[in-house]
Amino acid sequence: MKFRSKFAAIVGSAVLITALAACSTGTSTGTKTAAPGHAKLTIGLVMLEADPYFQGISTTLAADVKADGGTVIATTSNNDAGTEATNVQNLISRNVDAIIMQPVDDVASLATMKLVTAAHIPLICYGNCLGGPASPSVVEGVVQSDNTALGTGTGVLAAKYIKAKLGGSANIGILNCDVASACKLRKAGFKKALSDAGVKATYVADQAGYIADAATTTGTNMISANPSINLIWTSNDGGTEGGVVAVQQSGKKIVVFGTDIATQIAGYLLDPKDILQATTGQDSHGTANTAYKMAQNAVAKKKNVPFDVELPGVTYDRAVTAPINAFIAANPSN
Repeated sequence: MKFRSKFAAIVGSAVLITALAACSTGTSTGTKTAAPGHAKLTIGLVMLEADPYFQGISTTLAADVKADGGTVIATTSNNDAGTEATNVQNLISRNVDAIIMQPVDDVASLATMKLVTAAHIPLICYGNCLGGPASPSVVEGVVQSDNTALGTGTGVLAAKYIKAKLGGSANIGILNCDVASACKLRKAGFKKALSDAGVKATYVADQAGYIADAATTTGTNMISANPSINLIWTSNDGGTEGGVVAVQQSGKKIVVFGTDIATQIAGYLLDPKDILQATTGQDSHGTANTAYKMAQNAVAKKKNVPFDVELPGVTYDRAVTAPINAFIAANPSN
């Protein structure tokens, strides 16, 4: 998602703030007093959205921290830098032991992140860390998906489909989440995979569509305005869900290649309607596990080695059902 660097001028859907804990373990001075190796930490979590990817981050982190006797205060920025700043300031005022944060934008979020550093609270960046937000002067560790590879994974399978089923060329519509720099990397990875495969790709439409309901409307209008479209690529889970529904409602033979994974998306891969062909999902569990370990090290004044960890995504192909079924079994209510 999850998921997916948004600018301050962008206002998303309703803000969801989930408070998983309420107490702090530090002193009122802002300087943390937890001893090295201290397990009972209060961790602040800053998420972009409440989509399945971020739900996986929140759930996994809460379980990891609770197992050590600690608590998590989870907030959602709703893709808005102003909301993000308010959430972070609240976490600072509650004197959490560490903050694990996915920034809204690598430029707009930097000042907010520097407030955390100035408060002497260890900060771990996850999910979308470029430029300043990935600097050792600002954060004490970085863990994120290889977003270019997320696009490439789906693009490789799309290129194979175009060659096998569409005669080597496709008229492509895109539902993007370009408000996030990570989504731009995904798009670049997808396009490069098609180019490297030598298929002819004509991009006839490229419009914002990253929240499921809005993406359904955008996808429907896109299909109506561009009758030549025979393939849609979507850059996040909301766009993938919306793109599939838009194709269903159109009644046309259009295939969808997506990004991100959730139980509903996995179900579309098994659906005999044969619309969604493949998607590449992020590893929310691995991201949360790694970020928490980095936060523990930072609180204990230990350097994170490596400082920057990139986690590969997982590509789910309709032609290979075992991984899809395994995901559904592991995430029955995702």
